[in-house]
Amino acid sequence: MEPLKLPNSLLKRMEFHSETCEIHGIQKMTYQGQAVCPRCEVEEDTKKLERDITEEYYIQEQKRQYNIFYKQSIVSDQSVLEADIHKLTAQDGEDRKNLNTAFEVLKAYKKGNVFNLVFQGVQGVGKSYTSYALLRELNESRKLSCLYISVDEMVRLIKDSFSNKESRYTEQYFVDLCSRVDFLTLDDLGAETGAMDSGKRASDFIHRVLYGITNARQNKSTITTTNLRSEDLYNMYDKKIISRLFRKPKFIIYKETKDKRINQMPF
Repeated sequence: MEPLKLPNSLLKRMEFHSETCEIHGIQKMTYQGQAVCPRCEVEEDTKKLERDITEEYYIQEQKRQYNIFYKQSIVSDQSVLEADIHKLTAQDGEDRKNLNTAFEVLKAYKKGNVFNLVFQGVQGVGKSYTSYALLRELNESRKLSCLYISVDEMVRLIKDSFSNKESRYTEQYFVDLCSRVDFLTLDDLGAETGAMDSGKRASDFIHRVLYGITNARQNKSTITTTNLRSEDLYNMYDKKIISRLFRKPKFIIYKETKDKRINQMPF
């Protein structure tokens, strides 16, 4: 055992005591009126330092996870950045029913339940807005990592990285990023293929990216928003991809709700 080394400033304030430490078998010393074992004191200080380092690491990790949502999400429609769960309102019966379902889903996610959520309906009914609001609320718990990705914008950035070698937005970057977060929204699935009504099948490249993401997220919750019907999705993508997105699904479907953006336009 190496001899115990104490700072000279500490030794000057300590005197040897008649008692012996039962743990280390060394003579105790008197410090601030108490008999203490120098080695026990050093070990306790070391443990405290380790606890402080662990706590600081945990705090920094929480900050990193919290910032993923705000710093690494890819949003194509900047208006969704204003989405807040406390500001969501419904304009009709179906809209109200879907909003209630969204709140139920939020409660279930906060309890730790794992399942996928799919928003389906025409553009402008609030699918992206509501999904972003759900993620923001989950992210505020500071215990869960969340990420919002516009599929169309993700594909554009990956393609750009083919010729721009300085871009970090590679295929592997997005697969890794989307795979590791607790909650992920894939926004506007289908828009990346081009014309939504053309029935065009997704390219092998898009299949590869989505397959990598969905394969890694089979035990995590993924939120998908799309203008397409389930039948169209199965025709456009490999069945394995849609099967994973629809695993343990909860659907929020807009059939009657009108485009809210058009309703807000002045005429």
